[in-house]
Amino acid sequence: MAKPPSAQFLGPSVFLAAVAAALLSAYALNPRLTPSLAITFLHRQDLPLALAASLLLALCALRPRPAPDPRGLTLGPVLWLGILAALAAWAGHHLVLMGHDLSRDEQMANFDAMIFASGRLVAPLPAGWVGHEDALNTLFMLPVADRIAWVSGYLPMNAAIRALLFPLGMQAVVGPLAVLAGAVALWGCARHLWPQDLSCATLALLLYLGSGQVLVNGMTSYAMPLHLAANLIWLWLFLQDRRSADLAALGIAFIAVGLHQPVFHPMFAFPVLLGLVVRRDWPRAALFLGGYALIGAFWFAWPTYSAALTGTPLPGGDAGYIKRLTDELLHGQSGGLPEMIANILRFFTWQHLLLLPLLRLGLTGPARRAPMAGLAGGLALTLGVMAVILPYQGHGFGYRYLHGLIGNAILLAVAGWHALGPERAAWNGLVRRASVAGLVVVLPLQLVLAHAFYAPFASAARLIDRSAATYLLVDPAAAPFAGDLVINTPDLTNRPVRLLADRVDAALLAQLCRDGATVDRLPDAAYAPIRQYFGQPAPAENIAQARPDAGGCPPP
Repeated sequence: MAKPPSAQFLGPSVFLAAVAAALLSAYALNPRLTPSLAITFLHRQDLPLALAASLLLALCALRPRPAPDPRGLTLGPVLWLGILAALAAWAGHHLVLMGHDLSRDEQMANFDAMIFASGRLVAPLPAGWVGHEDALNTLFMLPVADRIAWVSGYLPMNAAIRALLFPLGMQAVVGPLAVLAGAVALWGCARHLWPQDLSCATLALLLYLGSGQVLVNGMTSYAMPLHLAANLIWLWLFLQDRRSADLAALGIAFIAVGLHQPVFHPMFAFPVLLGLVVRRDWPRAALFLGGYALIGAFWFAWPTYSAALTGTPLPGGDAGYIKRLTDELLHGQSGGLPEMIANILRFFTWQHLLLLPLLRLGLTGPARRAPMAGLAGGLALTLGVMAVILPYQGHGFGYRYLHGLIGNAILLAVAGWHALGPERAAWNGLVRRASVAGLVVVLPLQLVLAHAFYAPFASAARLIDRSAATYLLVDPAAAPFAGDLVINTPDLTNRPVRLLADRVDAALLAQLCRDGATVDRLPDAAYAPIRQYFGQPAPAENIAQARPDAGGCPPP
């Protein structure tokens, strides 16, 4: 006899809270473990969310009563719900995240978009800056020596899509539009998988629209919202099993592989395509194998081509991916297991309250059959690969490296609910109450936490924008990730031009001070809210104060 739904519903969330508390205790009791950004997020965001989820699910599980299945939705209402979610993401970009691109991933997407919108693939380095470009912050730029031009080291499709809207100043709608496209495609996948059960598509949409990771990452400039939308569109086309749909899926694959880094979409698609080999569907398998070989060859060559435009070839003459992968495999990162546990915990605390308990049901039975086995395989493959090569995910909401596979998790969860048959009536009341609780309590809490993280950086950036100086020095040691405040337009027409203080030497300072230019420093008060968020005291001395030659222009 199956466990009562209240027990299956509540247990996984209580487990999340226990894991969060255990991780924090381990770091507090073992000084040899170095706290990372993931642990900061665990303390400031994920533990409160896990505790709130546990409490809410306990309340929702009281007196469970049978209820009818969710009402089936046609395409019209799905479009309206997707549009509302897109509008919420667009508003959140301006209100919650203060219109700020915090991470270098976000900044590089818009940096490249500015270049592409000008009709070029790379931007020439402005005169006088050759040899001094490190002061402008070259983190995540294409790593070449003796550069004469620049572009980011990421693949270009996220930026290229944003470039289409850049002349209109509407690049911030790309993430929200991806949220809309993902909602429609997910509904289409569920309708195809369960054509006789319209409520399955409704539940899938409910889990998607109730995901804080989907909504808040949709407010950013990350490529991940596009990854999720592209993967779901690809899957919708693949499930149709028609030659024209397969060719369209390969077109989507070309975009998806080139969005950001080349590994993410293949880790989603490969386990699904493996089902073609298992079924011995050789014509389709050959079509996709050939298509992905061409796609891979094109994008693998892209960085080498871009490097030739920016100066010298990449080290070793390769595209950089093999070297990066080899370095990660040989050197790795310490604390990888705790980091991955924190990442997985973070993933679930930013999802709909239902996802984990329903996913648990989906993985116990439906995941053994195609195409669900391929969706489960994508989750397992991505977690395994990232645990080995890059446990540290950096910034982002939820676990960003699983973002493109949120659709996998949702469809598996729906499969688990569908497999309950008549027993699912006992779950439906919990589904309704948990969905309302998530919308009323958890989602607003997630928005508050997201704002609290972005606000100190956005305020510092606005203080920089208000400076009357020609050049402004930012001390990267003054606060965590303070160096990310140094971002400029490719042609350096922005004022003030932002510079890393530790990369400004006497020769560059003398060059900057010609022709009446002014050089100033970002005051320490701008860093204080960032340090406070990370729980760090003020440094004993900052680099700009320690180096008199980087303090500003001498008086005339």
